[in-house]
Amino acid sequence: MAVMGVALIVALVLVVLALGASVVLGRTTSEVESARDTEYLELEGVLVRYNVVGGGPAVVLVHGWLTSSRLWEQLAGRLAQRFTVYTLDLSGFGESDKPISGYGVRNGSRLLYAFCAHFGLTRANVIGHDLGGAMAVKLAADHPDVVGRLVIVSTPADDDQIDVPTMLWLATLPLIGPLFYALGRAARPVRRLWMRPFVADPDDLTEEVVDDAGRSTPAAVSKTLSIGRREISRGRLARQARIIKIPLLVVAGEQDQIVDPQSVGVWAGGVDRAEISLIDECGHLPMIERTAEFNAHILAFLTGDPRYLDYVPSSPATAATREQPQTEAPPAEAPAPPDNTKDFPPDATDLDRHSAPKVVRKQDGIYPARSHSPHTEAPGTTRPRREPADDHFLPDLPDDLFDWPEPRREE
Repeated sequence: MAVMGVALIVALVLVVLALGASVVLGRTTSEVESARDTEYLELEGVLVRYNVVGGGPAVVLVHGWLTSSRLWEQLAGRLAQRFTVYTLDLSGFGESDKPISGYGVRNGSRLLYAFCAHFGLTRANVIGHDLGGAMAVKLAADHPDVVGRLVIVSTPADDDQIDVPTMLWLATLPLIGPLFYALGRAARPVRRLWMRPFVADPDDLTEEVVDDAGRSTPAAVSKTLSIGRREISRGRLARQARIIKIPLLVVAGEQDQIVDPQSVGVWAGGVDRAEISLIDECGHLPMIERTAEFNAHILAFLTGDPRYLDYVPSSPATAATREQPQTEAPPAEAPAPPDNTKDFPPDATDLDRHSAPKVVRKQDGIYPARSHSPHTEAPGTTRPRREPADDHFLPDLPDDLFDWPEPRREE
């Protein structure tokens, strides 16, 4: 009995120590030590790291939960040929300050507004991923003069559309979550397990994504997710988005295991000038998994020139299916094709906008060809609307884009 009593006391002490350590870790903050004026801004009392490249109309890129502005490196480089591209690390992530509070969609939107105001941006193109997309929607709804065109990527429209992997979900729990997050920060294999469900193919998971998952703090990770989920729950933000009158592009990977792809219908269904782009063989990070295809969608939307989609390379699996008999052994895995999409002069006309969202999907591995005509109409004439090229380029949003299982519920 004495031995059992000692064991219980020891166990109790260990539990108390673990909880105490977790509380301390949960209140950890991080501040930028050496802030250069050319790389950091003080916004909303937080030092935010930013970068500006290129020249032309403004494009603001907003990353999401657990990532940083490095997520946009390939898209930023491509857009910089025609646009001035602004990227930033949101509060709590990347190389920006990581305070104990000030997270969620509303606070993120305020930070974006302060960022745009600092540079005097109006009618800027804004592209947001994940919860960063929700922040961009909030910005466009609250400040319609700031956003000219809006793109949201893998963005949940309701809290039940978010499915956090179990290993990562443990790091967001109260009390014990900070211990699990500290374990992930210390062990790269644990972070890799966290981020593996973010991509459809494990070979597409980059070291930068794995590293960024461990560069935050327990408070930033848990509060950004919990507050963000509460702010978008019951479709609150999706209802507010109905007042948005600017062109909207909603992008999702059809194999996204983090955010239910059916969210695209919720976003686009309430906005008059909306389009949907579904990318096959792609998970939660299309800007990394299908770089050339994703960039082509963005360029076609921002410039109004659909010819960019004519130069999208086929995905490796689709190309192999078309070129080889089914009886042959599958080819060795090849690296993803570079983003070498053709560029076009900046005098392309804007796309006609329909009240119902368009759904752009591939047919046999390629996008349907669509004609592009420059400004040749006489004044006062109306340009005829383009008709769908095939059944996969739908003029109306179907009731069910594709069958999707019920989101996993954490126990």
